[in-house]
Amino acid sequence: MNGTNQKNRKRRVAIFVGIAVLLGWLCYAAVFIYRINRGGDAVLTPEVQRLAMQEFQEEWFTIYQHGRRAGYSHIEIRPQEEGYVLIEELFLRLDFLENIQDLVSWVQATLAPDFSLKTFTFRLRAGPISYNLRGGVKDESLILVSRMAGQEQTQRLPLSQPIYLSSAIKSFISQQQMHVGNTYTLALFDPATMSQTMVPLRVEARESVRIGSRNLDAYRIVMEFHGIQLRAWISPYGELLKEEGFLGMTMVRTDREDAIKGISEATAAEWVREASVVPDRPIVGPRHLKSLRLELTGISGDGWDLAGGRQQWDEGQLAIVRESLPEIASVKIPYRTAELAQDLQPSLLIQSDTLMLQEQAASIVGEEKDALRAVALISSWVYNYLEKRPTLSIPNALEVYKRRAGDCNEHSVLFAALARAAGIPTRVAAGLLYAEGRFFYHAWDEVFVGEWVAVDPLMNQVPADPTHIRLILGELDRQVQLVRVLGRLGIKVIDYE
Repeated sequence: MNGTNQKNRKRRVAIFVGIAVLLGWLCYAAVFIYRINRGGDAVLTPEVQRLAMQEFQEEWFTIYQHGRRAGYSHIEIRPQEEGYVLIEELFLRLDFLENIQDLVSWVQATLAPDFSLKTFTFRLRAGPISYNLRGGVKDESLILVSRMAGQEQTQRLPLSQPIYLSSAIKSFISQQQMHVGNTYTLALFDPATMSQTMVPLRVEARESVRIGSRNLDAYRIVMEFHGIQLRAWISPYGELLKEEGFLGMTMVRTDREDAIKGISEATAAEWVREASVVPDRPIVGPRHLKSLRLELTGISGDGWDLAGGRQQWDEGQLAIVRESLPEIASVKIPYRTAELAQDLQPSLLIQSDTLMLQEQAASIVGEEKDALRAVALISSWVYNYLEKRPTLSIPNALEVYKRRAGDCNEHSVLFAALARAAGIPTRVAAGLLYAEGRFFYHAWDEVFVGEWVAVDPLMNQVPADPTHIRLILGELDRQVQLVRVLGRLGIKVIDYE
C-alpha cells in the first residue's frame, strides 16, 4: 500500500468480515439441502424410508444476494455398504472492496448409517489461495490434518457425541418424525473453522412459499446458528425449495443446467460494506485518538470479549483507552509463564514452531530482549514485508510468509506466529475498525509486554488506536461468533479525545 493514493488507502481497511461471513455461510449454505422423507405431517413407512435412503440423491441450488445471482451449491449423497458418501461443492463470486474473487469449496465425506461424520476431505480455493484439511473420527476424538504451504500438521479434538457436517443434518432428520413444533439439536462440525457448535432446529410452520411464478406448499424450518435464525422451506415431499440467511443471501432450488449456466451471469456478492456499521456521527482524526466512548446496541448473550485490558464495558457503553507505552514496565523475552502458556503455543494456522518462522523471528528481533521494542520491530517488519491485498482465504502464517500478501487476517496471523516464536505471548483479536465514516470488521493482535497491548501490523500501530473495537479473542473457531452481530450492531459515538 505505502500510502500511494486514496484507493490504496481504502484497501488498507481489513476484510475480516469476508472470513466471518464465509465461515457462517459454509455452515449455513447446505444445512437444509437433503430430503426430508415426509408426506404431509405423517412419517413415511419404514420400507419407503429404507428405499429412499438406498437411492443416489443429487440437488442443485442458485445462490442470490438481494435477488442478484452470486453462485450455486451442488450436493450428492451415495449409499454404500456401511453408510453414505457425501460430496458437496459451493461456488460464490464475491466483491471485496472492488476486488472480485471466485470462491470454491469442496467436501467429500464418509458418513455412518445415522449420517454422523466418519472421515472427510475439505478444500477451499479463492484465486491463488488454497486451503486443505482432512480428518476422521477415532477413539472419541476428531483427528485433523491440515496441509498448508507444503507442510502437514495434526490436531486432536475430543468428542463427547457424534458430530455432523451441515450438509448431513437434514439426512439425519429424514429418519426422524417431523411435525410442526418438533425440535432437534445436533453437534455441527465446520471444516472451515475446525469448530464444533450445538445447533438447534425447529419445524416452525406449514405455509405457502413463492418460488418463481408458483406458490408451493412447504414446511418452514428454523435453524439457530450462533444466535442467528436461518430459515428454509421444505416441500411435503422432502425437497428443499428456498433458504434465507444473513446479509441478503438466499438459496433457491434449481437444476444443473441453470446452476452451471448462471456462473457467467453471476454478480459478485458484496459483504464488506453490507456488514459494516455506520455510527451516528463521524469521528475526526481516528488514528490519533487517545480514548473513545461508544454506545453499542444489538449485542447480547455470552461469549464476547468486550471487557478487559484497555476496554471497559458497562451496560451497553464501551470505553477504550489507548495504552501509554512509557508507563509500561516492559518484560524481557522470551517471557514464559504457566498462565500465558496458551498464548505462546503454535496452532494449525499460527505455526510458530516451524523452523522457517523461528529463524525469521530471530533475524527480526536480533539481540533485542525488551518485549516492547521487539514488538515494534516485528510489527514494522510485517507491515513492510506484506503487500496490502484484499484476500479471501483461511489464513495461516506459513502460507502468508511464502506468498507475501494479504489483508488484516494475513497480517495478524503472521505477526502472531513471529511474536510467539520470539517468546512474546500473543493472541488474535477480532472486531471492528473505524475508517472512511464507518466501522468495518477487522482483525489485529494483542501482545503481553508486562500488560496486554493492542497491535495492528496492517497499519503498523503500536499501540493500535482506540477505534479498534475488540469483540472476540481467539482464532477462527472463536471468530465465527461474529456472525451473531452481522446486520444487528448499532454504534453511537458518545465522545472521544
